[in-house]
Amino acid sequence: MKRVALFVHNLTVEYSLSVAQGVASFFTSDKDVKLILAQTNQPNYPHGLYEYQYWTSAELLKAEDIDLIIIVTSAYQTFTPPEELEAFLKPFSKKPIVSIAADLPFDDVHYTTSDCTQAYNQVIEHLVKEHGCKNIGFLSAAETNSAEGIARLAAFKKALENNNLIFNPDNVIEAMFIREAAYTITREKYKSKEDVKVDAFLAANDLMAEGCMKALQELGVKVPKDVKFVGFDDSVRASFTSPSLSTIDQNVAGQGYKAAEIAWKILNGEKLPRETKTTTEPIYRQSCGCVKSSNISFVSRNQAGEIVENHHINSNTIEEYTESSKDINGIYTLIDIFHKNHTLEDFFNSLTAIAGQLKFASMSVVLYEEPVYFKKSDKIEIPDKAYLKVYIEGDRQIIPYDEKGIETNPHKNLIPPAFHSVTTGTYIVHPIFAGEKQYGYLMVKPTDSKFQMHHVYLKLIINAIANAWEYTQALNKNEALTSRNERLLRNNQELNFQNSIDELTQVLNRRGFMEKAEKELKRAVKNGLSGMVFFADMDGLKKINDTYGHKVGDLAIQTEARVLSAAFRNSDIVGRLSGDEFAILSTGLTKGYISAIRTRIEQLNLLLSQEAGLPVTLSLSLGHVAFTPEKSNLDALLSRADEKLYEEKEIKHASKQ
Repeated sequence: MKRVALFVHNLTVEYSLSVAQGVASFFTSDKDVKLILAQTNQPNYPHGLYEYQYWTSAELLKAEDIDLIIIVTSAYQTFTPPEELEAFLKPFSKKPIVSIAADLPFDDVHYTTSDCTQAYNQVIEHLVKEHGCKNIGFLSAAETNSAEGIARLAAFKKALENNNLIFNPDNVIEAMFIREAAYTITREKYKSKEDVKVDAFLAANDLMAEGCMKALQELGVKVPKDVKFVGFDDSVRASFTSPSLSTIDQNVAGQGYKAAEIAWKILNGEKLPRETKTTTEPIYRQSCGCVKSSNISFVSRNQAGEIVENHHINSNTIEEYTESSKDINGIYTLIDIFHKNHTLEDFFNSLTAIAGQLKFASMSVVLYEEPVYFKKSDKIEIPDKAYLKVYIEGDRQIIPYDEKGIETNPHKNLIPPAFHSVTTGTYIVHPIFAGEKQYGYLMVKPTDSKFQMHHVYLKLIINAIANAWEYTQALNKNEALTSRNERLLRNNQELNFQNSIDELTQVLNRRGFMEKAEKELKRAVKNGLSGMVFFADMDGLKKINDTYGHKVGDLAIQTEARVLSAAFRNSDIVGRLSGDEFAILSTGLTKGYISAIRTRIEQLNLLLSQEAGLPVTLSLSLGHVAFTPEKSNLDALLSRADEKLYEEKEIKHASKQ
C-alpha cells in the first residue's frame, strides 16, 4: 500500500476544501492508497493565537513511510513570499511532489495549472460584443507573487489586446485574493459614483469581485446597469451574491482530482510531463446582465448563451442542509460529553462511542512522553519517541488504553508498523495541542469528505485530550507540592515577562530591545556580519486618538506591532521604544530587501487594520541605517535611523501640501 500526504493550508477556505475533496474522490478503495490529509497553515503562522501549531501536521508528514506529497501550492502563495515558500517546502522535496496550480523550484515536481487564457478572451469578447463595454478594469492579486495571480493579470492584458482595447493601469485594483481588501481599496479609490469610469470589472477570484461590487453598490453604482462584474472560481458564494456573480469556472474539485490522478500514475512508474493544464469556462449570471435581476431561479448561461445547470443548486441541496443540521447537533453532543473533567483512561475508554457517533471508521491516538512547547516564533521539531495509546476500528478498541503505550518514531512511522491499518482511503492527521503545548497527534478515517466539519470535531477532541492529560497529571501529583512549585514558576515567569516585554504590544519593551539588540550586535561584530537598524513611527496616531479615542489608539499601536513582527523575519529583533515608536535590528539584511519590506508592511497594514476592526488603514514611516563591524554603536545607529525617519516624514508632509 502506498501512502500519499495532502498538504492543505486551511480547510475553512472553500477553494482548499474543494481541492481536497477532489483529491479524496480519486483515491477510491481500488487504488490501494492511503491518503493522509493535513491542514498545516505555515511555519510561524502570524494570524490567530495558536493556529501556528498546525504546522506540526506537516512535520509529521516528513515520516519516512510517506511515498508522495500533494500540495495545494496556490493557497500557500497567497500568504507566503516565494523565497519563504521554497525554504519551508524544501525538506519535503526528497519525495515526489505534485503541486496544484503552481510550479515549485525542485527537481521531482509535477504540477497542474488552470489555463485561463481562452476563458478571459471569451469573457472580454462577450462584454464587448454582447454588452458594449469599452473600458474594462481588473481586480488583481499579482502583487502577492502568486503564480495564479500573475497569470490571470497577463491573460487579462492579452484578452484586451485581442479585442482591440487598451490596458489602463489606473483601472487595476490590487486586492490580494481577499474580499475585505477589495472592498476597502475600492472605497479608498472611488469617493463617489461619478469617479467610477469603468463599465466592467474582471477579477482574479470571486471574493475580490464580491468585495468590489459591494463597495460600488454603496456608492450608488448599479450592477449590471452601470458596471458589470465577472469573477473567477465559480465558488458557492457566486450563486448567492446579489446580483448573482458571473464568473469563470476552473473546476476546483476537478483540479484536485487531476492532481490525484497524476500522483497515482507517478506511483505506478509512468513518465509524465512536468506541467498538466486544466481548462476553464465562463459562466454568465446576473452581474453581467445575461440573466435578469428579477430571475430568482439561480439560472446560469454558458458562452453560447445556453442555460446550464447550476451545480451549487440541485436536488442534493435540501439533503445537504439536513445533514449540516445533524452535524451541529453532533457538536452540541460533544460539548456535553467534554463538559466534565476526565482522566486519560476514562476519556480513552469513551472514545469508541465518540468515534462511532462521528462516523469515524478508525481512530488512533499517539502521545509524546511529555508535552513539548512551541511559541509562534519557534521552529517546530517533534520528538523522536511517541506512544500509541489507543487504536479503534469500527466499534472495537483494537488496542485498549495503555498508560505506557506502544512506542513509535514519528519521523519514520506515524503509527507503529505492526498496527498500521490495512484499509485504503482518506485519513486526517491532526496535532493535539492546547495553547503553546503539543501533546501528540491523532489520525482518523472519516466515512465522508466533509473535511471542514471533521476539522471542527477534531478540534473539540484534541481539547478534551489535552484537558484529560492535565487533569490526570494533577491527580497523580501531590497537590500541595504541585501548587507551590507552579506558583513559584508562575511568579518567576511573570517577573521576567514584565521586565522585558511591552505590556500593550507583547513585543520587547525598550529595556528588552536594547539588551537583546546589544547582544546581537556583539555577536555580529565577532562574526564579521553586517545588517540594518530600523526606526519606525506610526503616521497620524495623534489624529486617531483625537478622533476615535485612546482605546482605538492603543489598538492601532498593538496592530502596528503585529504588522512589524510579521513583516520582518523571525530572527529579527522588534521592540517598542515608547509611544508609537518601534525599532528593529536585522542581521544579514541588505538595502536590496528594503523595498520588499516596505511593500510587505503596506499590505499587512491593509490586511491587519481590517482584521482588527480599525476605522482607518494604518501606515508608518521607516528610517533605516546599515551597521557593520566598524559601525556598531546601537545608540548612534538608532539616532541616525531616527533622522532618516523624519526625513521621510517631511517628504510625506510636503507631498500633501
